[in-house]
This record gives sequence, C-alpha cells and structure tokens, in this order.
Amino acid sequence: MEDILTEIQESALQCAVAILDVMPVVMGSLRCKMRRDSENSLTLVQFRILAFLERHKAASLSQIADFLELGLPTTSKTVDGLVNSKLIERHMDPDDRRRVLLENSAMGKKKVRATRDIAEACLAKMLEPLSVTDQTCVKKAMQLLRPLFRLPAGCE
Repeated sequence: MEDILTEIQESALQCAVAILDVMPVVMGSLRCKMRRDSENSLTLVQFRILAFLERHKAASLSQIADFLELGLPTTSKTVDGLVNSKLIERHMDPDDRRRVLLENSAMGKKKVRATRDIAEACLAKMLEPLSVTDQTCVKKAMQLLRPLFRLPAGCE
C-alpha cells in the first residue's frame, strides 16, 4: 500500500513539474504573438481585467486588484485607462453610494471577445503540429485540470 501511495505522489510531483515548466512558456509565447497582432491593442493585464468583468458583473476596484494580485494604485491607473478608452464604465453602487462598481461597456465586451478570439486562434496555430490524437490528449488533460484549479471565491 505504501508503495502505491509513493508511486501516486511521485507521479503527481512529475505532473506538477511538467505544468510549472510548460505554463510560463505557453503564456509567454501567447503574449508575444498577441503583442505582434497590430489590431489587438490590449495588454495582458487589460485583457485580464476585461475578462474578469465578463465573469463578475459590477465588480469593485479592490476585487480586480485582488484578482490581479496588484496594488490599488496600479490597478486604478490601468482601469482609468480602460475607462478613458470607453472599454469600462463606472457606476455607483445602488446599495452604497460611496462604492463605485465597474463593468465592461458594449465596446469593452466586443474588445474582450475579439482579443479572446485572437488568443484562441494563436493557440490553435501553435497546436496544429500535434496529431489529432495528441490534441485530444491535451483537451482531456485540460478537462481533468479545470475542476482541480477552480479559484476560491474572491480570486476568480
């Protein structure tokens, strides 16, 4: 029994090493390819903010900063730029007039969708050299990982 447990732990460790090795390379490659796309003017942080607001309607600046793991001043400056670009709208919280809520404008929703489409196309192009069998294996691995890596409430 102990041998089986050790084997499972060793296998899990090897998976962890593989994930930590490949994820930065995947994200770095995607970030580089997206930057080269002249139509996409969003930085990765801006994209992450807009994507967060797609999942969390009417979020506060603090919630966004927590999600990004950035300070309020840095987050505020980035959000201000998105507001000035008319990608995000500010609204007063109906329950607390001192609180400002942020949400994507119609243009922000289009921009996050377009950026996601670009990211998906970039990733698909990178995955094309894999055989259909290997692509299926990658999809299966992602399906297995998703429930294990759900972010706790407030971090999504």
